[in-house]
Amino acid sequence: MTWAEDLLDCSYKGVAIEVMDEDLEAARALGTHGVPYVDGDDVEDLGRGARQFDVRAVFNGVNYLLQLQALLRVLDTRGPGELIHPVYGSVTVVSGGYKVSHQASRPDYAEVALKFLEHTPGQPFFARQFEFVDVGTLDIEDSANWQDGVLDLFGRLDSLVSEVQSWIGGGWTGLIEKALGLPGITLRLQQMRSQILGVVSGVASMAGNTSSAFDPLLDLGRTPTEIRAAIQSSTPSTSAELLSRSSVPSSMPGTTSLPPDVGRMATVLLVTARQGEEPLESSVPDAMPADPVEALGYALVVLVITELALANAQAIGVVIEAEADDLTLSPEELERLVNLVRSLIQAAILLHRRLYDIETALPVIEDLRTIAALIQVRARQVILQRPPLLSRTVESTSSLRLLAHRWYGDNSRALELLRLNPTLRTPYGIAAGTVMRAYAN
Repeated sequence: MTWAEDLLDCSYKGVAIEVMDEDLEAARALGTHGVPYVDGDDVEDLGRGARQFDVRAVFNGVNYLLQLQALLRVLDTRGPGELIHPVYGSVTVVSGGYKVSHQASRPDYAEVALKFLEHTPGQPFFARQFEFVDVGTLDIEDSANWQDGVLDLFGRLDSLVSEVQSWIGGGWTGLIEKALGLPGITLRLQQMRSQILGVVSGVASMAGNTSSAFDPLLDLGRTPTEIRAAIQSSTPSTSAELLSRSSVPSSMPGTTSLPPDVGRMATVLLVTARQGEEPLESSVPDAMPADPVEALGYALVVLVITELALANAQAIGVVIEAEADDLTLSPEELERLVNLVRSLIQAAILLHRRLYDIETALPVIEDLRTIAALIQVRARQVILQRPPLLSRTVESTSSLRLLAHRWYGDNSRALELLRLNPTLRTPYGIAAGTVMRAYAN
């Protein structure tokens, strides 16, 4: 039951649709009956309204106008039709309208926002049959093949990172060359140089270094190399430093050299990543701006955040592998490390998806998604090696070593109890009745 195997090719009335994203919405009709001088209402469920399918489609390439023309023709044809939804399958719907968007910065490219409504009440919906795969109850000893597959993929982490970095470097060179070819750019060259050198200098200061002098507009490939080297050298390798979020700056390096809107966007993404949260779509513009100086600022943000994501993924991947042999972190700490990587990668994916065309962004996005999945699956596999976590109550005043001896017959596991209970203030005098987290055995 995966996207690779179970997503369907979307179409409406036989016309193929490439889907970027979709939403399903269904409202219920409710009747409220109130009584004077009585707080509250009796609420009656009167049934569900028609399901609404919002789909955002994309058309690109030299033949995009032919494809767009075919879709608009069937959308403008009155009457219901069959929608093959990529997730929910066949649904009889009527078109509720559409909106076509073109952007000057994206030639041979159009986005279409589509709205469909169910045509008939009570029609079968989402009746496809799936095979349930319970990955949550995989037995560690009986899942050698699954483990071998994960470890084999995890071993590809370095090559995946290198592949993403090569795509990033190529995209950077193309963007600068395009910007330099625009008319009237001469007066902006110094502004572009200042932006690049400011960010490169800011990233270098993270590693405690000073960047060597170079002209970024003459040596186009050096900027991503400088940024990559500085971020790699400033990324810590210990779990304690990674958990402290010292590997992720709280603001965009060199932000004073960037346009204000660009610097604010980058800082919001970095703060969100430090908190291990999902970045908001609204924090990133829908497309790369036409102004080359501003576009350059966004491209620098893409470089920095993508390299931060890759460097942290590599470092945390090494920590997770070490945990498989020597358990030193609690499940909550492993989860925090995974959340850090996931948030950074989500921010990088969001930037690539919103600022670049699909052909440019897709190779980077696919590899970033693979890296995030490898980190998450391997961390989960390591967590499953541990016994279940329980909440245990201290029966009488005790110390951690005494508790470890009572619960496990091994006082050396006191350090383990301390890691599982980081808020414990008096490990030498734990009061009776204190509830602590501890492994079952």
